[in-house]
Amino acid sequence: MLRTIACALTAALVSFATPFATAPAQAEAFNITEADPVAVITVPDDWEGKKVARGIQIKTPDDEIYMWVELIPPNEIDAVQKEHNSYFDGQGVKIESAGETVQIEVNGRPWVISELKAKAKGEDSVIRYVAINPKVASGKLILLTYWASLEGDKKYNDATTKMLENLGFK
Repeated sequence: MLRTIACALTAALVSFATPFATAPAQAEAFNITEADPVAVITVPDDWEGKKVARGIQIKTPDDEIYMWVELIPPNEIDAVQKEHNSYFDGQGVKIESAGETVQIEVNGRPWVISELKAKAKGEDSVIRYVAINPKVASGKLILLTYWASLEGDKKYNDATTKMLENLGFK
């Protein structure tokens, strides 16, 4: 299943997706990060994006999707994932198992996508970790952490694909 997601993501990122279907909403661009801007992510206007220490925290208006897009040294990936897992624990999310990990290349940059099976308040949830090598001198990686309900994952698929498709590297 993760291979299917990775193939679909690759296809979506290589081709140009249609603009947001709901409305021509304004979007806000955020540097990842201000201190070491290696990339820019554009967040739909009706979503909340705010700067955090290592990057950006993003959520949908109905709280169906939470994302963190952070710039970190590769040796801190496990620590950041543990930090996020503590947050998930506090939100009642139970990680049931690790899924497949897939490596792809998008626009000449390696991406590693890992999906976890999880439940939140008894309902299936989607948790994905996407490590992107922006190929910068510091060696830091962009770690995208994605948490969504199954409904939110489907509902906002076009918008999240658009954000990733338009991820701009500096």
